[in-house]
Amino acid sequence: QRPDVRALERMMRRCAALAAGGAMALAARGENHWIRASDVSALCDQGDHAQRATPHEHALDSRQELKRLTHYGRVQNARTEFEETNHSLIHSRRGARQFESFDVWLDTEGKRTLALVQFGDTLCGHRGIVHGGATAAIVDELFGWTAHRCAPGEPTRIFTASLTVDYKAPIPAGTTVLVTTSLERIDNRKLHLACRVESPDGEVLYAQGRSLFIVARDQPAPPVGTPSP
Repeated sequence: QRPDVRALERMMRRCAALAAGGAMALAARGENHWIRASDVSALCDQGDHAQRATPHEHALDSRQELKRLTHYGRVQNARTEFEETNHSLIHSRRGARQFESFDVWLDTEGKRTLALVQFGDTLCGHRGIVHGGATAAIVDELFGWTAHRCAPGEPTRIFTASLTVDYKAPIPAGTTVLVTTSLERIDNRKLHLACRVESPDGEVLYAQGRSLFIVARDQPAPPVGTPSP
């Protein structure tokens, strides 16, 4: 008999991150069965998405123009170094009290991504207030996702050349924010991007940002111009 999905989910929440690759056995037991990382991922993917998704996720999942790129924080169908997670500042710190949720959708009708991120209480500067550096890290991460997913050819070797974040309101620990990131213009190897960090209902603007990303010379330069849907 295979382990119970709910028992596995409880076990996963106690882990800071899953080890990548099915060959590593997790030091945990469910229903008297030793299990592997690949088994955990496969079993949890079989769970009922509708029961686990938050109302904000439901709202984004229901929009026909949006394609979900993650599944409860895990990258779906990871196929490049850019999308793997072991080395990542953000993804290696997913879990309780850190980056408690990180889910991304691609707008297939426009050059942008939308993400829901929940900040835990160990990411604070002042007690109870999310550190500005944590906000900037999330913004930079999502600029990278958008530069990769929205630029023609989906370049993977892309690097931050400049990053500006204007803070508008403090983010309380435990808050879920909506980050909308857009690719505004392409100038040879330069990708110009902008973003908004706000409450999911749009009532509170927490931060705005702009960034310049550079496509590495060993990759083809995207066509010059303003991206079109």
